[in-house]
This record gives sequence, structure tokens and C-alpha cells, in this order.
Amino acid sequence: MYMKRVLLLIFLGGLTLVQPACRKDNTDNNNLTLTSIIGSWELNKEQLGMLPVSYSPGNGNILKFTDSEFQIFANGQLVKSGQYRITKDSTVTTEVCLVIPIDQFRNRIIYDNNFFATKIFVQVSENMLTFLSGCFAYDAGNYKEYLRK
Repeated sequence: MYMKRVLLLIFLGGLTLVQPACRKDNTDNNNLTLTSIIGSWELNKEQLGMLPVSYSPGNGNILKFTDSEFQIFANGQLVKSGQYRITKDSTVTTEVCLVIPIDQFRNRIIYDNNFFATKIFVQVSENMLTFLSGCFAYDAGNYKEYLRK
């Protein structure tokens, strides 16, 4: 009888140690949720190859996201719209030819189910939406930074 109680206590103690390890951490910065990208965003900075460009507020270069649709505006004019999805993808370092910290750009945005297009990696932090794509080592890299409107 005494041995059964000891084994039960050991078992319950083990469960209390294992249980926190199984809990999902909601503070993970890699976990881009659809709700974090929803809204309107205005282009603030971009770099195509080696040429950085800054934009003034009110420039008309806007992205709008709902839970599944997007709209792209250039100079205030709608130039593209459609469906999008966000998926986990850990190949950013290989794709953009840069050393990226392991906890950044772990998500990819896919427009109109075009899985064969150049991969576009996306990250949301605070009021900033950032995209990385192309290989910077070949001057084909593309960095875009948007601010929430």
C-alpha cells in the first residue's frame, strides 16, 4: 500500500513537470496570426537591390488586408487584388541570401495560391509590416516596410 502511494506521488509529480512543457507559448514572435496583418498599411521604406528609398506619409502606396483578401494601391490607385494566405516557412536565410536571426521572418505570404512565385517572407511587429524576398547577394533582394494606418 505504501509503495502504491509513493509511485502515485512520483507519477503526479512527473505530470506537473511535463505539463508546462506541453503548453503552447502565446508570446512567440514567430507566430504571425491573420489578425495581426489585417488592416491598412502605408509604404514607409523599401530597398530594391542596393537602392534604399524612404517615403513620406500620404504617398498613396497602400496595402489592405482582410482575413483572406488583399488590395494593393500604388499612388492611390488600385493595381492588384485577390486572395492571400500566410504559411510557416523557415527557409528565409537560403532564399534571401542573408543571415537572418532564427526568430525572424518565419512566415511566408502567398498571393492568389501562386506557390511557384518568388517567396515573400513577412513579419509584423508593433505597427510595422515588413517583407523580404529575392536574393540580396545578386542585387535582386527586395525589402519593404509598411506602417499601420
